[in-house]
Amino acid sequence: MTAEQLWAEFCSKKNVDINTPYEAWGFGGSGDEVTDRLANLVKEGRKFGTASCYELYELEDELDELPKAGDYSVILDGNDEAVCVIRDYDVYVRPFKKVSPFHAYAEGEGDRSLKYWRDVHKEFFEEEIEETDLSFNEDLKVVCEKFSLEYVPGQDVEQELLYVEPSMEYADEIAAYKKEMLEAGSSFDGCFSMKRHNSVKDYVDDCINWSDPSREADERGAWGNVILVIRKSDSKMVGCMQVHNVLTDRMQKYTGHVGYSVRPSERRKGYATKMLAKACDFLTSFGFEEIGVSCLPENEASRKTILANGGEYIETVYFEDDKVDLERYKIRLK
Repeated sequence: MTAEQLWAEFCSKKNVDINTPYEAWGFGGSGDEVTDRLANLVKEGRKFGTASCYELYELEDELDELPKAGDYSVILDGNDEAVCVIRDYDVYVRPFKKVSPFHAYAEGEGDRSLKYWRDVHKEFFEEEIEETDLSFNEDLKVVCEKFSLEYVPGQDVEQELLYVEPSMEYADEIAAYKKEMLEAGSSFDGCFSMKRHNSVKDYVDDCINWSDPSREADERGAWGNVILVIRKSDSKMVGCMQVHNVLTDRMQKYTGHVGYSVRPSERRKGYATKMLAKACDFLTSFGFEEIGVSCLPENEASRKTILANGGEYIETVYFEDDKVDLERYKIRLK
């Protein structure tokens, strides 16, 4: 099937204007086998991210062609056959050394670790700029994209939730989420520093800095990723997760690897269970075989979420900092 044929089929079935702009392209650049493999990862739902060299857009005077949220693409295999349609929902530019572990995970390749991503993409970018005046270094700017799988011929593709790194593109949703949490008197589990920041920009910057693998450990002594959970159908922020890949002593003893919350008006819809499952999958990219999570004894909904993800009760401990008891669980990762 050609790109034009697949696009026409997609537009007809999904009620999209056929005149909507799109690009047709294949992943990789190292041969048909790589292009096929990466296209298959997209169709499987494992790969929902990609990266390109910002400086090449700049060098070729094509900055107006930078990808942006909302862009459609038809993905081609190694034979230039069209295999699926994707749509960008999270796009940002960041130095190579600051690309986050969650983006590496989103790219879906190898063991999905940041180390694997850095090794593969260092080689990829070196090949891309080989015949230019550019040279690879850790400050090379990278265009990071995350996308949703929109259509695969003959398959039922329904993606309910999008997992997004905090950015000002979602400033209004972050502000609305915080307001609703405050009005409901909810604890800000999994929201990192959202409650204490008056400015959304300060919060976004804090989240980006926390996930920066190149920074020195600060007084918190740990790295992690804040992930906004966006409902695809209406772009509403329904949840927030705080996923720790390096733990402090306090986290190891009490709170564990994952914190999460669901917007008060969106609770009891199964979102928390799906969020924790995604966090567990993400944490496999760090090589963990099991992780720790905790909840308050009276939080029956959180307990059910943990148990639904294979949680095994360990013990109840007293958390002096917050003057509360915490039930500790472990989850064995697949």
